[in-house]
Amino acid sequence: MDIQLLKTFRVVARLGNITQAAELLNFTQPAVSAQIRTLEEHFGVPLFERIGKKLYITEAGSYLVEPAEKMLALYSETFHHLGSIAAGAPIRIALSTNYINHILSPALLKLQAAKAAGTVRVEICANSKAVLQGLKSNQYDIGLVHDYIVEKNLDTVTLRSDELVWCGHKSILPQGERSKLTEYPIINFRPGCTFRKLCDGLLQKHGLTYAFEYSDFDAVTSAMAEGLGIALLPRVIIKNEREIVVLKQAAEVQITLWAITRQDKRLSSSVTSLLQLLQEP
Repeated sequence: MDIQLLKTFRVVARLGNITQAAELLNFTQPAVSAQIRTLEEHFGVPLFERIGKKLYITEAGSYLVEPAEKMLALYSETFHHLGSIAAGAPIRIALSTNYINHILSPALLKLQAAKAAGTVRVEICANSKAVLQGLKSNQYDIGLVHDYIVEKNLDTVTLRSDELVWCGHKSILPQGERSKLTEYPIINFRPGCTFRKLCDGLLQKHGLTYAFEYSDFDAVTSAMAEGLGIALLPRVIIKNEREIVVLKQAAEVQITLWAITRQDKRLSSSVTSLLQLLQEP
């Protein structure tokens, strides 16, 4: 039964007038009359009767007044309680690499400032495939990945593309940006990740090999910053680092970030707001 029928019944019962009830509810008079008829058909008894120009509530209608009030009060309480649960539900975000934090964190700060979200849970997954599996099993609400995923029932949104550069600590690059790629140890990523594939492709192009391999993006960045060697990293994460030098020798590659969500899952207002913030330049 449509809860609006009980709301209309309550107003008509209080006012004893269809026209006044229609004005108060912002409905037409025929619409109010139709709702009352629907409710009468549902219960199988007349709730009002018209004698002359006046509308009188019947015995059945009088009996319904109190239960209707209780049902409407329970509905209102339930509606607001479920709304508070939805508003407080955590946003569950999966990242395919630590690097994506550099665009996620500013968006989360804006989301918090707007008080548009409660708790946020962020998990760093092994790779984009792990993010995808988590989305499918409803572990996450949104996935941020650096591999383009073509999958049925998924929505994929392009967030940004970042230039990758060869860089290292200035302590091991005496010639600064004029240093050559061939002169220094190269720090590589773990097998299977997109950064590894891009780095391997460039090493093969120049006939080079790597000296170090780390399983974690942050570990590669830290090793590079400590002067262990040079690494292929997004320019955006080292652009404000005064101790880091970018080689003039261009890598000529980019990495693109995507947001993925399930088409068959209704996104909360918090997740929708986060998606919009992530797409801002």
